[in-house]
Amino acid sequence: MKEALTLLAVFAHPDDESFGPAATLAKYVAEGVRITLLCATRGEAGEISDPQLATPETLGEVREEELRCACRVIGIQEPRFLGYRDDQMSSYDPQEVEGKVVRAIREVRPQVVLTFGPDGISGHLDHITIGKATTDAFFSAGDEERFSEHIAEGLSPHQAEKLYYVAVPRSRFRAMSLDLPGTCDDRITTVIDVVPFLEVKKQALACHKTQLPPGNLFAQISDEEMRKWWGKEHFVLAASRVGLPSEVETDLFWGLGK
Repeated sequence: MKEALTLLAVFAHPDDESFGPAATLAKYVAEGVRITLLCATRGEAGEISDPQLATPETLGEVREEELRCACRVIGIQEPRFLGYRDDQMSSYDPQEVEGKVVRAIREVRPQVVLTFGPDGISGHLDHITIGKATTDAFFSAGDEERFSEHIAEGLSPHQAEKLYYVAVPRSRFRAMSLDLPGTCDDRITTVIDVVPFLEVKKQALACHKTQLPPGNLFAQISDEEMRKWWGKEHFVLAASRVGLPSEVETDLFWGLGK
């Protein structure tokens, strides 16, 4: 029996998935891929666009629900939370964080793992920290000597096939006059056409009400501008056990018999 295609996405905050690769995730859901989302924090240090939506004390709980809303829109299962404090990821023991991601990989058993790269897209330290932990976990999860307590509990080692970093080309941020680092254009390995799923992305973003004030960019942008700026989602293939494509990829599951 052919193994079901599975993807594990690991991000730092509720809304990372929606500002990031929501349309790509929706595309793969439509193709029957099983997707699990792991979120390191509850986003409790984020902005509050409207004081009627949350208080600093309730923001984490509210943002959990916003992420659940976005996951329902995208079509993926209930998100998992690691329980770390927002804006404090770099203060935790890196091996502890890595171990939690290793556990998720061994439980979910994905072929593809998706996370942030060293630039964190925006340079946010939480993004960079969870991306580093996930990169380390990608390699550790297949080694039975790493985090062997999982093996004692009955989990088996699991080596995923491909590791990707979510990316926004630096040239796009420059064209949009946004002062964000992005990813060097020549490092982009994978470009996915997501135009058919842009409405899903907009609806997922709309779930994150505390982070999007009235009149925000995505509420005002025309369909034409949405296609221009967000009609393609970009990735960097950071590791692969199935070889490297000879040209720009258009499928995260390239080489996996999809």
